[in-house]
Amino acid sequence: MGVEYRHFLVVDDAAWRPQSDTAARVAKVLGDWSIGTELAKAVDLSQGRNVSPDEAQALATTGPGVAFRYRGVDGAPVEALAGPSSYDDIEAADRYTMETVLILGNDYRIHWSSDNIYFNLISPPETVNGQPATPDVVEPYETFYSESYTSDYISKPPVVRVEVADFARNNVDWADCLGYWRGGLVIDFGKDLPAFVDEVHRLPARAFVDALRDAFRGPLVEIGEFY
Repeated sequence: MGVEYRHFLVVDDAAWRPQSDTAARVAKVLGDWSIGTELAKAVDLSQGRNVSPDEAQALATTGPGVAFRYRGVDGAPVEALAGPSSYDDIEAADRYTMETVLILGNDYRIHWSSDNIYFNLISPPETVNGQPATPDVVEPYETFYSESYTSDYISKPPVVRVEVADFARNNVDWADCLGYWRGGLVIDFGKDLPAFVDEVHRLPARAFVDALRDAFRGPLVEIGEFY
């Protein structure tokens, strides 16, 4: 089996919503860095069905959420993004990612908890009538988030308490984060563990992160996850 690693870059702004060109702007960054060069499929998260790229673009702005799944890549682009491997005998040509997934939509998505960081929902969103909202009835999309809530007719966003395990405190470079998001990018490195995972979970390619922040037009938090 072995340990595998995913790296999340999520928009940490309660008021943020995707715009009509957000998906295209992020796709350009992925293409520029040769990290997301081939879209494998797009999924309507509210129904769990595959949709066309054009429909996905619309759902990213107007719907609860959509996932753009890009095929994994090999070789030098991985090392340019993530730095050297944790394994001394791995060359740049042998590096890989399993996939890269862009998730956009209007729903609040509670971040998935791992052995390192726990995202505890203290209170769900509150409706305009002061009642707690119920989670979406459709199952979460695999393990990219734990549950989601509509943001329509909501007066208050969710409240999430984030707890970092003692042994993982040196892995985070943020003091706090919302614990939920409407937009995020997930880079799955699988068993090709980058060397930085032993230290702060922060991509070495800061130019990539800066470009991604500009593409989202919002502040980003980086969250590493072993699985």
